[in-house]
Amino acid sequence: MIGKTEREKMLKAHSIGPRMISYLEEIGVETLSELRGADPHELAMRIDIALGRKHMNRLGVEALRNLVELAEREGD
Repeated sequence: MIGKTEREKMLKAHSIGPRMISYLEEIGVETLSELRGADPHELAMRIDIALGRKHMNRLGVEALRNLVELAEREGD
């Protein structure tokens, strides 16, 4: 489960909301730092698999890209 502090950090990324955070929890992501260097397309695929259907579209991938970029900036 993503803790309150991590959740607040993630929500700072453009286009990331509570639903996307719940999807990340579904695939086992618990901290922003776990997303450093991640491939947004791979994250989207993992979310689709976890949901059992194609769900993530281009906008979802872009939101994940924003989150990965935030994770990389936070790591500096």
